[in-house]
Amino acid sequence: MIKIKLGLVDADPVYLNRITELFTRKYQEQIEVYSFTDAKNIPQIVREKRINVLIASQDIMIDTQQIADFCMFAYFVDYNTIETYNKKRVVCKYQKADLIYKQILGLYSEKLADKVKYKNSSDKKARLLLFVSGCDGAGATTTAAAYATRLALKGKKTLFLNLKQFGSVPFTGGAGDGSFTNAIFAVKSKKVNMTLKLESVVKQSQQGVYFYESCKSSLDYAEMKADELECLLDEMKTNFGYEYIVLVDDFYMCEKFMFLLKYVTGIIMVSDSVRTSQIQLKKRYEAINSVEKRTKTSISDKVGLLLNKTTSRNCFRTDIALVGVQPKLKINSQSELVKVISESDVFDKICAG
Repeated sequence: MIKIKLGLVDADPVYLNRITELFTRKYQEQIEVYSFTDAKNIPQIVREKRINVLIASQDIMIDTQQIADFCMFAYFVDYNTIETYNKKRVVCKYQKADLIYKQILGLYSEKLADKVKYKNSSDKKARLLLFVSGCDGAGATTTAAAYATRLALKGKKTLFLNLKQFGSVPFTGGAGDGSFTNAIFAVKSKKVNMTLKLESVVKQSQQGVYFYESCKSSLDYAEMKADELECLLDEMKTNFGYEYIVLVDDFYMCEKFMFLLKYVTGIIMVSDSVRTSQIQLKKRYEAINSVEKRTKTSISDKVGLLLNKTTSRNCFRTDIALVGVQPKLKINSQSELVKVISESDVFDKICAG
């Protein structure tokens, strides 16, 4: 990935020196920093240095009309509650460096659009595993998050992606204020560079799992088309060095879901063992078989069953290969459930290498 040439203009030399030194030390491979304490000849310098992103303090007067078209301009502001200043984008100067860096990536992605494509240095592509509920309330999201956590703790670069329309993300932490809505916008819009935009809004949990916050509106993912989802996943599995992408989705026979069944590397159906759940699981597996026959693609041989909230595997009769049994845990906190399940042996039969 090429370096972003970043110009910073601020009358406070102490702040300017501090942030310049921080960026140079922490992001020396990603950003080349140019700093200025006044706006003299800034438009000319932008052209000469080919500066990609210019951020100037709001108390410095700059004729933005003179800034070259290839440069994205924004103002430094004192409060993160400010959305725009003089009809220009803003970056809050008093926040963590990681957050400022994410916003810089977002600004650059909007200016760069899709004129430049980035290629991962490795030829390897991520394995995609889809977790779905074999019955209502089976705990697919929790088990998927636990599996992603287990992979991350083993040193595997892992992305967790919740595609449920009303789903939540059981991870916290990480720099950034974007969400999966931004990722959807990136693939729908031709006005941003998808690679940079996705990188600017992804977060990383304390356990090392990369994730996107839930959509701002539950309708955002619903309005996404199957070919757009394919484009997005192609980008994610190719250009970020992920070894695994763990997805969880609603079991709903729409175009996007049927595409996922064919696209992913493996499918984990999560179910408990009560009688009504066995009936639901059977119907859902039959639906998968129907998609397989209709599309003439191999799906059923990559499906595995994970029994959750279950003490015995002998009480369950099914043709689906059993990959694990997780006893019911008396834990109310989802984050604690994720932690405990990730440390159990329930995933031992699911390939992680």
